[in-house]
Amino acid sequence: MEFRPTLSHNVKVMKNLLLALLSTGLAACSTFHDLRFAPAPQEVLMVDSEVSELSGRALVTVRGVRRADRESGRPAQVEVLMRLENSGAVPFALDAGSLQVSTGDLVTLSAGEIVPQVPEPVAPEGAAEVKASFPLPAGTSFSDLDWSGLNLRFAFRYAERRKVLSASFERVSYNPYGYGYGPYASFGWGVGAWGGFPYRACPPNYVGPFRRY
Repeated sequence: MEFRPTLSHNVKVMKNLLLALLSTGLAACSTFHDLRFAPAPQEVLMVDSEVSELSGRALVTVRGVRRADRESGRPAQVEVLMRLENSGAVPFALDAGSLQVSTGDLVTLSAGEIVPQVPEPVAPEGAAEVKASFPLPAGTSFSDLDWSGLNLRFAFRYAERRKVLSASFERVSYNPYGYGYGPYASFGWGVGAWGGFPYRACPPNYVGPFRRY
C-alpha cells in the first residue's frame, strides 16, 4: 500500500525540523553577545617620519564580546584579532603590555590572555598574527557598559623607539529591511500547496546587511 502523508503528519515533520534548526543555530551563536563592530578590519599604518625605513600596517578586527562562563568563573571579554605586516626594512614588535580597550563610557579593559604571550619581532617582508582578550573588570557585568563603540590602544617598538597607536570601532546593527539570510527551511506538498518559514537563527556577527547607529 502506498503511503501518503496527511496534513497533520506534514505539519509534525515541519515542526520537528524547524526545532532542530533553531536549537542548532542558537547553540552555535550563544557564545558571543549580539554585537558587531566596524570597520572589520581596521587598518592602522605603522610609519615614522624620522625613520624612513619603517613601513608596515596593523589590521585589527573586533571578533566580538564573549559571554561570561559561570562554570569556570571567567567574566565576559572583548576578543580582538590583529595581523601585523612589515613592508619596510626595519623590524618592529608589538608591545604586548600596551594593549588595552576602552568602551563607549571610557571604561578601560586591560589585556588578559594574549596569543602568543610574547609576540616575536616582525621581520621585513614578514607578518604575524596576535589574538588578545580583554576581560570586564571585577564586579562589572555586560549590561553595565556602553557598547556603542570601542577603542583599542597598542604600541610597537622599533629601532630603539616606541610608538603608540589606536584603532576605533563603531557598533553596527542589523537592518531588518535588508536582505535576509539563513538558515532557511521551505516545505511543499501536492499541487499548488507550498509553505515556507525563513528564520535568522544567528545574530548578525559576521554576515548580512548592517547599518550604523
